Amino acid sequence: MNSSVSEYSLNMNSGLRTRIVNLIKKSDKKSLSVSEIHKILSPNFPRLTKSQIKKTLNEVVKIDQELKKVGKPSKYFIVPNKGGNAFRFTAGGETTKKGTGPYRDIATVLDGDAKNICAIFGAAHLNSFDVHAGKSGRGKWGRPDVIVALYKSIGSSRPFGLHAIEYEGKGGFSPANVAQAYFGGSGADKCWLLFDSRDWPRNPAQRRENPSAERVREFAKKLGVGLIYYRNLARSGDWVLLEPAKNQRRNKQERETLRHLFEGELKKMNIKNSKKRSQK
Repeated sequence: MNSSVSEYSLNMNSGLRTRIVNLIKKSDKKSLSVSEIHKILSPNFPRLTKSQIKKTLNEVVKIDQELKKVGKPSKYFIVPNKGGNAFRFTAGGETTKKGTGPYRDIATVLDGDAKNICAIFGAAHLNSFDVHAGKSGRGKWGRPDVIVALYKSIGSSRPFGLHAIEYEGKGGFSPANVAQAYFGGSGADKCWLLFDSRDWPRNPAQRRENPSAERVREFAKKLGVGLIYYRNLARSGDWVLLEPAKNQRRNKQERETLRHLFEGELKKMNIKNSKKRSQK
């Protein structure tokens, strides 16, 4: 009997962390309470307690916090909601099918909460939303590529700010794309252009030979668009702040439209998952 119990406990503990994290990641709202997780797992693991679940999740959170301290990206992207009895998955790039290719890399960096990235955006915790595809209802330049929600702490339930990012590959550092970042980010607190470092001259001599780069920078400053260049898009340490973004004038209607862009992605995903369940 004791041997059976020990074997059962060993099998349960070996995959417990992965099971719990995956339940949160695959849930409709990317968030589950300890009680909800216990209800799902208890049929297969009747000896599993709510305390064990919460302890496991707190360990996961602590691992990501330790990684953040040494400037490395998070591994699990699990954080507690306000009150500590529910936890959510924060890797925004994974919440929709849009999170692929460079947009997955951007999400990995933003959601990793590395010190230099948090310093650039002025927040202790970031959550990204990939909204680059689809119609926005705001015309040709109506949609940014990524929206970043800013939180005062990991446990905060509501963001205190929204930033918009326009991403460009090599050759994309131009006045047109600065304008795209500005107009596409209407309604955001700040707008950013994220571009390839090869488009920016590395020293004063190269800048004199390529005066257009400085003109693009001056144009961005006039519009208040922040500039960040990257060497390796997937590495937080390779993102460099060139020009800080300025606060944009608030417009209630544009603000609501911007919110609908990323909140709509979650709603569409919930409807899709609901249809799948009804077909089973």
